[in-house]
Amino acid sequence: MRRVLAAFLLVLAATVGCWAVERPSFDPEIGAQLDPDRPLRDSTGAETSLANVLDGKPALVIFGYDKCPNLCGVTQQAVASDLNKTGLDPATYRALFISIDQTETSEDAIAAKEAVAQSAGPDGLKAWRFLTGSEGAALAAQAGISFDTRPRIDQFVHPIAVLALTPGGKISRVLPALTFEPRDLRLALVEASAGKLGSIADHVFLLCAGFDTSNGQYTPAIWAALKLGGVATLLALGTAILLLARRRT
Repeated sequence: MRRVLAAFLLVLAATVGCWAVERPSFDPEIGAQLDPDRPLRDSTGAETSLANVLDGKPALVIFGYDKCPNLCGVTQQAVASDLNKTGLDPATYRALFISIDQTETSEDAIAAKEAVAQSAGPDGLKAWRFLTGSEGAALAAQAGISFDTRPRIDQFVHPIAVLALTPGGKISRVLPALTFEPRDLRLALVEASAGKLGSIADHVFLLCAGFDTSNGQYTPAIWAALKLGGVATLLALGTAILLLARRRT
């Protein structure tokens, strides 16, 4: 119920945003490379980089800010909860939350980490990294995500999604926030790992499935073919009816 309500609020906020302000851009490209050497800070305040955080592992990444009163926290909770249902070992992947607010500190990162701990659980939390620093916004821009500041209310207006990254920091999939299922998170990580994660069944499914960009979910290829065939049939019928109608007139 909480996720459904959050999704409704996301749509409502986007609709209102169309009337009130120009919406920030959201145009992540598959294969886009995020700079692995961009400096970041972990929740202990130590300097690090995207490459060091990934440590040769695939990752799910969310860009937002720790003090967000809206959907950042809800998305974190949903990802943390669903990752527990994937069956993947948290030691084999990363879940990253990268702040776009350069004023946020390691204390803010710790607070965000504590908030997600209940959904992640002790084992799941080992995969999570909460990162701050002046370069978070630059990494978001490389991912095709922009944002607007609202100084009057001390908030940011920004899109939110879950990006799957390869161990080298390239975007491999984009999952819309709050519409994914545990299977989608698992397959996104398996696919991003280039064969290092997942079971034989996962790899067979990926060979026989497609990624439906319209809803951000993995769909068996036969379903995709049937959907495409159905659309083609409707177009053909519509064209035939239009031609018959013209002949009669």
